[in-house]
Amino acid sequence: MSATPVKQVKIADQVAEELQDWLRSGELTPGMRLPPERELAARFGVSRTSLRDALRRLELLGYLNARQGDGTYVRVPDGEAMSQPFRSLVSTLPQNAADLLEFRMLLEPEVAALAAARLTPQVRQELGESLKRQRALKEADPRLGREDALFHGALARAARNTVVLRVLETLRGVLDDVRAISLPAAGPYPTVSEHERIIQAVLAQDQDGARQAMREHLQDVTRTYRKAVEGLTDPAPALDLNPVPAPFPQQE
Repeated sequence: MSATPVKQVKIADQVAEELQDWLRSGELTPGMRLPPERELAARFGVSRTSLRDALRRLELLGYLNARQGDGTYVRVPDGEAMSQPFRSLVSTLPQNAADLLEFRMLLEPEVAALAAARLTPQVRQELGESLKRQRALKEADPRLGREDALFHGALARAARNTVVLRVLETLRGVLDDVRAISLPAAGPYPTVSEHERIIQAVLAQDQDGARQAMREHLQDVTRTYRKAVEGLTDPAPALDLNPVPAPFPQQE
């Protein structure tokens, strides 16, 4: 007879899993306040230290919201909450931003192509209004970062792929951090010009053109980001600026 070695599970992991089971079963619902730590620890038969570790893990995942002096409340994870671990990863090791930019290069050109293939009158209007607002921006306008995020978000919604949209929403916070470095270095005019080429291709329903325009835009973003952080002690590793990802399958 053979047996598979049993893995040891940390107490905090077990508590976190049990709490998630309560969430899945509806025993805990959004907005509900958790019982006091002493009571919860007694129910689980664990130390308060282990309990706090478990609560902290669920807080990082966006399932809990600890309010100073008011207790801990159940919440529904949103993009901002789920982006926190990624933001911590990049802020702790800035060179990890290179991996993020590489990920965008693999994903967002295909998002632009899907947006072109699935263009609707509503998306046409939204992108047209986005371009009009961006063209009105002046040098060093602080609204550029917001408009840049709105533009990429509009394309993600236009792709009409729920998983892609949720992934990009999860990364929204860390993408904003990268924008804060790259956009001031790039300036509004090159950025808006590149966005305009993407929009024109999408509005023309030119999938290949939208894909290529987005790829070229992200290449410029990568180069600009590199220049902005080249003073780092441990610079970001070199990126392949021309990856050739397999395209997303088109829906019939």
